[in-house]
Amino acid sequence: MKVVYGHTDSIYVQIDSVESAKVAIKEIESSVREHFPNVMGLEQHPVVLEFEKYYSALGVGTTKNRNAGMVAWDDGEWLEKPKFTMTGFTAKRVSETKLSKSVQTDVLKMWVNQEPLSKINAKLNAVYSSVISGQLEIESVIKRSRLRKERFNVKCNECGSKYHLNECLDLKWCKKCGEDTKNFVTFSGKKPSIGSGIAGVLYVQQKNQTDFDDTYLYLKIKSMDTFIHPLTKEKRNAEYISGITYEDFSACEPDWEHYAQQVLKKAEPIYRAMGWDLSSIRTGKIQKKLDEWF
Repeated sequence: MKVVYGHTDSIYVQIDSVESAKVAIKEIESSVREHFPNVMGLEQHPVVLEFEKYYSALGVGTTKNRNAGMVAWDDGEWLEKPKFTMTGFTAKRVSETKLSKSVQTDVLKMWVNQEPLSKINAKLNAVYSSVISGQLEIESVIKRSRLRKERFNVKCNECGSKYHLNECLDLKWCKKCGEDTKNFVTFSGKKPSIGSGIAGVLYVQQKNQTDFDDTYLYLKIKSMDTFIHPLTKEKRNAEYISGITYEDFSACEPDWEHYAQQVLKKAEPIYRAMGWDLSSIRTGKIQKKLDEWF
């Protein structure tokens, strides 16, 4: 038995069978209890080890708490078909784009099923090429986010007067004490952060007064248009645009180069763990190692 990975209250070990694992877990539990006796006299010893899952294949990343595998035995029963599972990867985030989720999930499944690099790379190169050439449905690269109202509230750092960001667009100084709006802070006293989705919301609100409610969609675009930072009054390039429905983006040109880079970003944890050349996804050509030339 060999420990290959562990975090918090779990360890992953390499072992030949479920039967061997059942025996090993009891031996380990007995040893731990022997070294750490129940000195408090509890009805049950506080150390209870459980054998939860048996993986037919497991891949472990180089970053803590990242793994993916095929579970064949779960909580005492064999599964009819191995179940794919992953931990610590961004594909599980609700806010991720459909593209990012599918790329990372697909490459992880291929990885744990021990598909060769040539097949994985060919798959990713095809996706990368289709994205950078814009041959993708725009819905697959649009993100969804919740509209947190507090992100749009600021206060004067001197007198505490409260404002909405859009209200600040027509102000240069605080109405009460004359403090410059560029020195305004959030209600928690931090410097306001305006990026990606929030910048897209402000851009659209300045352009056509769209009223956003609980959630919104946003997209990175290529545009020559600009919007005004409501606090500093500086003119910024409109890199993001936000909307309420997918139809709001029908006339937009996505920044396909940006989204093509996301293909590389989502594959990077696997390629780094295996020591593979990430640039081969762009080129479609796998660089040979020195010993492969001879």
